[in-house]
Amino acid sequence: MNDNDPASRRARLLERRGQLTEEQQRRLEERLRGAAPAAGSAAAAPPPASCLVEITPAVPGGRRPPFFCVHPAGGDVLCFFSLARHMGADQPFYGLQTRGLEDEGEPFATLAEMAAHYVAELRRVQPTGPYHLGGWSFGGLAAFEMACQLADQGQEVAFLAVLDTGPGLPPDEIEAAAAAETSQEDDTPWLLTIAEYVRGLRGADLGVTAGDLAPLGPEEKLRFFVERLRAAGVVHAGADGLAQLRRLLRVYKTNVRGYRTYRPRPFPGTVTLFRAEAAGFDPSLGTDLGWSGHTPLPVAVHEVPGDHITLLAEPNVAVLAGRLRAGLNGRYL
Repeated sequence: MNDNDPASRRARLLERRGQLTEEQQRRLEERLRGAAPAAGSAAAAPPPASCLVEITPAVPGGRRPPFFCVHPAGGDVLCFFSLARHMGADQPFYGLQTRGLEDEGEPFATLAEMAAHYVAELRRVQPTGPYHLGGWSFGGLAAFEMACQLADQGQEVAFLAVLDTGPGLPPDEIEAAAAAETSQEDDTPWLLTIAEYVRGLRGADLGVTAGDLAPLGPEEKLRFFVERLRAAGVVHAGADGLAQLRRLLRVYKTNVRGYRTYRPRPFPGTVTLFRAEAAGFDPSLGTDLGWSGHTPLPVAVHEVPGDHITLLAEPNVAVLAGRLRAGLNGRYL
């Protein structure tokens, strides 16, 4: 089978969805495509959405502690559904999804503000430690700040899993990054990054290039991109894809800004880093990507297959899930 053939990619995507539980598939459809109101139902204003998404519920009488995992810069937790499934039906798994992605709520302005909100939400589920946290990409840094805040509150963080990210930008790069963002009003780089994410994680090639977007005006770019998302089955014709894309871009840009300006502080516990073998980090960062500068304890480093995105795609995600489950058990495979 040709992996680059659109029919083959769609078949792989359908196969991945078929491996989800019925409840996970229902949530997948609601979050990916937007749930339409039932015919004849009144359009009531929805209550503010919780950032905590229960992906795998606790088993009655189960003894495994819940694992809380923070979203990447895009803010969604759909990327964790396969990971949660591979970690087992007996492992409670909560995703933390950002504010402002599914409604008009204002995204968190800083990473510290976001972490404080997430800590408050998870403590409503689990009032006291020991806690088991993780996060992918941007979410790894957010989980680190959550761990720091929990430690400030006198709570134990027994396991902190950072999935393929380092502790933010070096101080001398923050100003340059901020200047580059200010001077760059074109959405093209953001849209191309989203297209890469969709291709790597969901197996859907949007077929969008910089050349396609270059001659288009700002609004035309968004409409063109939404049509490609619809053609790939990521959003359906009945969803307000343009509004969804605008919210996604707002959240994404805000989170990237938060990542660039965050300055990590010391954390008294162990940081466990899961590095993607093909991620291509700068070798000068070292094996632990610089995390040893923010904890007095040795950083536990584990390599997993895939690149920065495909470590969460099949078949690589099964390996990552096994390593995470071993870490939650206090050992490693």
